[in-house]
Amino acid sequence: MWELRLLGDVAVHYGGRRVPLGSRQRAVLAVLAFHANRVVSRPDLVRLAWGAGTDGPPATVDRLVTDYVSRLRTAFRQTGGGERARLVSRPPGYLLEVDPALVDWLRFRDLVDRARAARLVGDDAHAADLWRRGLRLWSGPALADLPSRSLDPLRDRMSDLRLAAAQDFAAGELDRGGGAEVIELLAELTAGHPGREGLAALLIRALHTAGRRDEALAVYQRTRAHLTGHLGVDPTAVLEDAHRTVLRGAAPPPNRDRAVSGGRPAQLPATTGVFTGRHAELAELITAIPDAATAPRGVVVICAVDGMGGVGKTTLAVHAAHRLADRYRDGCLFIDLHGYTHAVDPVDPGQALRRLLRALGVPAERIPADVDDRAALYRSQLAGRRMLILLDNARTAEQVRPLLPADPGCLVLVTSRRRLTTLDEARSLSLDVLPLPDATALFTAIAGPGRTTGHPATIERVIESCGRLPLAVRVAAARLRARPAWTVADLADRLTGQHGRLGELDDGERGVAAAFSLSYHDLTDEQQRTFRLLGLHPGTETDLYAAAALTGLPLDRLGRILDDLFDAHLLLQPAPQRYAFHDLMRAYAAHLARLEDSRDSRRAALTGLFDHYLATAAAAMDTVFPAGIFQRPRIQALDSPAPPMSDAATARAWLDATRHSLVASCAHAAAHGWPGHVRRFSATLALYLDFGGHFDDALAIHGHARHAAGSCRDWPAEASALTSLGTSLDGLGRHAEAAEHLEHALEICRAIGHRGGEARALNNLGYVHCRWGHYARAADYARQGLAIFRETGNRLGQADALDTLGIVHRQQGRYDEATDHSERALHLYRELRDPLGKAMQLERLGVIHSRQGRHTEAIDRLRQALLLHREIGNRPGEADALTELGLVHRQEGRHAAAAELYRQAVDLYRTIGNRSGESAALNGLGETLSAAGRPGEAHAPHAAALALAIETGDRHEQARARTGLD
Repeated sequence: MWELRLLGDVAVHYGGRRVPLGSRQRAVLAVLAFHANRVVSRPDLVRLAWGAGTDGPPATVDRLVTDYVSRLRTAFRQTGGGERARLVSRPPGYLLEVDPALVDWLRFRDLVDRARAARLVGDDAHAADLWRRGLRLWSGPALADLPSRSLDPLRDRMSDLRLAAAQDFAAGELDRGGGAEVIELLAELTAGHPGREGLAALLIRALHTAGRRDEALAVYQRTRAHLTGHLGVDPTAVLEDAHRTVLRGAAPPPNRDRAVSGGRPAQLPATTGVFTGRHAELAELITAIPDAATAPRGVVVICAVDGMGGVGKTTLAVHAAHRLADRYRDGCLFIDLHGYTHAVDPVDPGQALRRLLRALGVPAERIPADVDDRAALYRSQLAGRRMLILLDNARTAEQVRPLLPADPGCLVLVTSRRRLTTLDEARSLSLDVLPLPDATALFTAIAGPGRTTGHPATIERVIESCGRLPLAVRVAAARLRARPAWTVADLADRLTGQHGRLGELDDGERGVAAAFSLSYHDLTDEQQRTFRLLGLHPGTETDLYAAAALTGLPLDRLGRILDDLFDAHLLLQPAPQRYAFHDLMRAYAAHLARLEDSRDSRRAALTGLFDHYLATAAAAMDTVFPAGIFQRPRIQALDSPAPPMSDAATARAWLDATRHSLVASCAHAAAHGWPGHVRRFSATLALYLDFGGHFDDALAIHGHARHAAGSCRDWPAEASALTSLGTSLDGLGRHAEAAEHLEHALEICRAIGHRGGEARALNNLGYVHCRWGHYARAADYARQGLAIFRETGNRLGQADALDTLGIVHRQQGRYDEATDHSERALHLYRELRDPLGKAMQLERLGVIHSRQGRHTEAIDRLRQALLLHREIGNRPGEADALTELGLVHRQEGRHAAAAELYRQAVDLYRTIGNRSGESAALNGLGETLSAAGRPGEAHAPHAAALALAIETGDRHEQARARTGLD
């Protein structure tokens, strides 16, 4: 049995044993498992698993995240969890796909939800059984062996749900005449939460029922002492009532929260018949609401639900209110404040108070004219009552504040498109779009199963075109249902392309654009302009500096505007200081820009953005790869603000965070007439893209550059782009295509007399032919390149050519010559202060030592190389070093360690798409398993390696695989 546990110590159990995992691995696992089957962004994963501040994440945290995820995947595979739980990369982070039955936290939540549902329909015995089973899953406090404070938000939510479930279970058992079995549970929980009066009152009641009067009185005294001595507050009625009942010797009263009186207001709107998903949000909302007795005296419980237009705030709040209504014996009030309603003015506090007072039974003639007097009367009417008040569609906190009661027995739910940050006492819940399964269920429920059966892929196209926004999904499904002649494919085709989507997502009564427009027209002119211009950004994210380049605004003013747009849910904030649009909101902003901004102003904004990205990328590359400065185009720094590039780690972090925006900007520039920017993007970013293992992005950028250069008849730029394409194709194991591009580049360079480009193409051709086992030809190409590099005084090129010659001679078994070439290359790289070249040569020398049987020296060199590769972000080099370390460990008989190193290398090669490296690592894994006496397990990796080596044309790895399969 494979199981993942969070309710106590964090652990993976397999076959009755706990799988050994380090503390940081367990922290990463805890975050992913808590959010199981939902994507966790890398920033959220870092924030929760590492925290912030002086003890926060190290500068290398991105690399560490990748490492820990890789190790967890390995642990899953080794323990049989690979079939049951999958850790997959899913932008913007990671997703743990797992059967909920295998995670105790998910099982607990399911049991609690089912228990509450059973209680609502009056099946108290079944509810008690479900609560009992859920509470027995706990073996201690949540995440007990992970003391990090960064995990407190998860720990608190889990603990709150446990306490709420325990209270519901105990109250139910006491109402049914039982209670003896809950005493131990309540005693444990009150000891850990001495300020929870609701728990203490239930324990007093249970002890009194069991005839243990003195113990019940002791619980009261202990709780009272804690409240008055530690918290400085007096006990509330719930504790005092329990105490008086014991003193009188009377039978304990039934649970007051379940009593319902007649004549109470019941204004909640009907809940939708197709409410779908939102399980986590409902649980967060419901468990955030404490027992009335635990709320501080005079402080009302307020939950504010915010989110963009159409995300389902009102639907969730109304559904939650119906779920909670039975806790509030004096009724429910509802008012639509019309903060964002077309052609309807917002309801002012005075009007709202009048309606609420009338609903509470106050005659019209008794309602004062003054707003403050109305608010005072309203609070007086609610004093001593337990009521739920739903304030829907609020515009501002100022509109809401006079409508808040003072009695802690009341709950206020507020919905708004804006984050009501000045309601300091409110608990906030920001809604995101629906996960794909929930959005699909909603679409199917509205369209009808007969219209959607058998079209899962097409439905997913529709859902993603709707951005998984509930309003958009509802409108799309309703349009399909109303048009019998349409198929799901017809609808998907109509939604393709952002220019048509907003028009299609309008059914006459509801429309996405109309919903968004209410928020847009609430902005100032400057905020509206910023919103429109941000919609022109080709990527999915921007930072403050890029937004400043696009808008021309000063950083301080722009920062306030971006924060305002974020608070209005017109922008998202996936990470600190980074902003993004929902897909449909971006389409809306771009649509408005085309309508309201001239073509020249739009082009000027984008030119400013592209200039900023080029200048900042050049500064980052000069910081990370200083040795290659003279090989890149010189791009002048701009006068406009730019992020600091104080060190290599900062510069690399900017490149990593901005990479997708750089790729998107290059594509947009290529398609819309900025050919010079395209060529310089390619030449500037080539080294970063290759050594970061971002080969697909490299192919896109260099492909655009090749076409841009060709259209402008810029032959040196075309040759450079072809050479960069060849290098990236080689990194992907597509060696034949790589050779074709490099030969074309060589032909152009020789035709125009471009000696530097000729040398680069020759050396890279040598590297490709070495892959194929054409060692004589490879050495000839490398020597020709070396001669030209010496002729032109290019010392970095000389080091690169010596590196290629060293690899060729190593493959030929000429180790002394290989060592000589690698040592000379290492000397040059050190003189040039090139950490990338230094790391590669340390690795090359380690491999040579390994082949010579000098294992101690090999491990030392390879470990140095591995650390350097990780420090500078060279993922292909890191994978190569892991592979070679695996070989040395195998040669020394450390088979388990070798197999683990090979598996890490395979994972990394797959991540970056390097098929040649993957085939080598798979062969190494197969050879290790055979050497360990497990030949049956070796067949699969060798077979996979052979298939990859045949695809790439790598004869050496084909021969290794066939030997392993014989």
